[in-house]
Amino acid sequence: MLLVPLALSLGLAGPPSRLPAFHTAARAPVARPSVVVAEEYSQSSRLREEVEAPFAKVRLFVWPALMAGAAIATYFAGTSLLAEAVGAREPAPDSLVNLGIDLAAVAAIGTVWRRDLQARDSRLKRLSAGAAMAALRVELGGDAAGVLPLADLRAGRKLPRRVVIVAAPEAVLADSLRAAEAASAALAAADMLVVPLAVADGGGVAAPAAGSVPGAGAAHLALPAGGGWNDVVGTELATAVAQNADAAARGFTLILKKNGRVGTRRLGMPSWDGLVQDVDARRAGGLDTANI
Repeated sequence: MLLVPLALSLGLAGPPSRLPAFHTAARAPVARPSVVVAEEYSQSSRLREEVEAPFAKVRLFVWPALMAGAAIATYFAGTSLLAEAVGAREPAPDSLVNLGIDLAAVAAIGTVWRRDLQARDSRLKRLSAGAAMAALRVELGGDAAGVLPLADLRAGRKLPRRVVIVAAPEAVLADSLRAAEAASAALAAADMLVVPLAVADGGGVAAPAAGSVPGAGAAHLALPAGGGWNDVVGTELATAVAQNADAAARGFTLILKKNGRVGTRRLGMPSWDGLVQDVDARRAGGLDTANI
């Protein structure tokens, strides 16, 4: 019986006149997620998602076909059992078993299909968030003075750096930046680039006030430039506050690895010495430091 849904879905068996109705009903659930993707995610993000998981698109075509076949098989098994119950046809010993197998097939296909859709949406969200993060711009100090997008700070690009985004109320932020200033040379040697953001009283983040950033102009520090920071990092703040009500007061840290991915999300300000020591330990152990 497990082969019946596949055969029917491929048009190899079953009454042709009834296929359109079942096929339409089975495909209806996939139309809604497609509209959401089109509205929420850019074409670039969707293309990157297809490259990252090339067989996922094939599976999302296969599951509706299998679901249609399983639904048709269930229909015929159910109507056959009903006909036997009212005496319209001779009872068959395996009718109930066949219906159970078909219902189990529908449930199994639906579960796997749903998981594939969720996995696709998760990939799209991650890629979309990564693209938005990469487009943010910073103003560099030191010898590399200038304005660059975060994408140019990735490995193999113009200026590979580990970007440490710290967001906190101005008093907490200033204390952390003074500690970073004391470790400026070590942070620069470890390819760390600190980007400070002030958490506003009413929520959201913004560039710190001019003249309030200890170490401004040093090689380890970059200031946010242009817009979009509140849209991206403000969303991270809102998520942190939803998980911990003290997040806005304590601040939080995002560390972008050289490959552009978020390596660390944590509440509170970072331990600058600890970050440097971690990179030094990896380098001394012969581990990869080009992408972390």
